[in-house]
Amino acid sequence: MDKQTRREKEPKLYRLFLQSRKSNRLAGAYLLYGRRNAPLKETAMYLSQSLSCERDVFACNQCPSCQRFLNHTHPDFLLINGENKTIKKEDIHALEDKFSQTAFEKGHRLTYVIHCVENRTDEAANAILKFLEEPKSGQVAFLTSYNPDKVLKTILSRSISIRVDPIDPKGFCKKLEEREFASGKKKIHLSAGACFILSRLFSDRDEVKTRIEQDGSFLTGYQAAEDFFNALPVSLNKASYALLLEISKRKESACYNWLYLTINEIFSRVLLGEREDDNPFTDVIRSLSAKKDNVRKGQKLLSEVLSRRQLNLNPTLVSAKLIMALKGSNK
Repeated sequence: MDKQTRREKEPKLYRLFLQSRKSNRLAGAYLLYGRRNAPLKETAMYLSQSLSCERDVFACNQCPSCQRFLNHTHPDFLLINGENKTIKKEDIHALEDKFSQTAFEKGHRLTYVIHCVENRTDEAANAILKFLEEPKSGQVAFLTSYNPDKVLKTILSRSISIRVDPIDPKGFCKKLEEREFASGKKKIHLSAGACFILSRLFSDRDEVKTRIEQDGSFLTGYQAAEDFFNALPVSLNKASYALLLEISKRKESACYNWLYLTINEIFSRVLLGEREDDNPFTDVIRSLSAKKDNVRKGQKLLSEVLSRRQLNLNPTLVSAKLIMALKGSNK
């Protein structure tokens, strides 16, 4: 996403960053938060790159410093990615060691991104807090979170929080529907439902390509959720059977994360009261709209499970609890 697109799609963020750069009054830490399909990591990376750009306030992508950044060889930057793993104390200690010295490149700032900062151990959270409390001169942190309620309040209080909105999920969905992906030796087109979910979970086509072509767990998890949703407007009992049957077939633990994320995304649409005509899950949303209290309980369960996804929770037990929540059981 270039500078002009950011100006149009993220005007508040653009103005804040521009004013801070021109007045030389950057904060020590920023927390970028938003929905799953908001470009949090991409935005944090772009702002970090901009702080090292040798030609402009925003990254030009042409100067030597920008080129080093794009080639992942910039000495004054570090990314800690907690999207698919738990951030540990050792990760923060590595950050401390790297930034224990001044910037390698004259006139540049030391910048780092901690993506999905909520996915961390308690020890790592304390280490992050200490690092934020004792910043070096010229050091800037960009933290990101899809669930800021899970971020320590003390970390929030030391950061400027900025909401980042999705760029164009409908347009992104259409592009995914038109694109061909490799699945083994075959070329496939994704279903409308799969494209809808992916466009609400991601904002980058390359990341979707990686998920589809190098990691088959998304399609496996999504298919289980789709079978559940296909049966749901007919009967909750049939949907329950379909879900438990799919769970019994799936052995790859990674697919359950995508199953829970897909169901959770549709639950969010129900609770928001959305009525999109082009939503392939319209019938499901309508069938659940009269059970919002039960859906809310189900979403709370899924949010807890997703925040603890590294613990390998029993998927049959999780599914049974989800079904009980939808049925309104208090057990």
